[in-house]
Amino acid sequence: MANQMTYVTAIEIAIKALGETNPEAVERLNALTVQLNKRGSKGGPTKTQKQNEVLKAVILDILAEVADFVPMADLLADERLPEGMSVQKMGALLGQLVKAEKVVRHVYKKRTLYAIAGTEFVAPDAEVAEGEDA
Repeated sequence: MANQMTYVTAIEIAIKALGETNPEAVERLNALTVQLNKRGSKGGPTKTQKQNEVLKAVILDILAEVADFVPMADLLADERLPEGMSVQKMGALLGQLVKAEKVVRHVYKKRTLYAIAGTEFVAPDAEVAEGEDA
């Protein structure tokens, strides 16, 4: 995958292309580069990112206690999570946890189920079928 061009890189290319032909434009582009560098150097997580880290820790705790695959609705019903938490936010947080390989996601009969990483999925039908055969 090629490196993505940033605004700063694009401005530097424009400055080189302009050269001495338009000194006023070069001056303004240099000022814009300084502004972009200041904006990017703030660093540190935002307030929302800090809150999301706390929520992700709570989600991991819930999944560790359950030790089985559960649907998102069961997670949302847990009293440790904020009452007004939306399905969209929960989905985004679970997606981040899956991407970080802390949670595994499995789709079974059109239902998306989640569990703590390392949990092996056993289909509920398979358990019943084994009981009937025995």
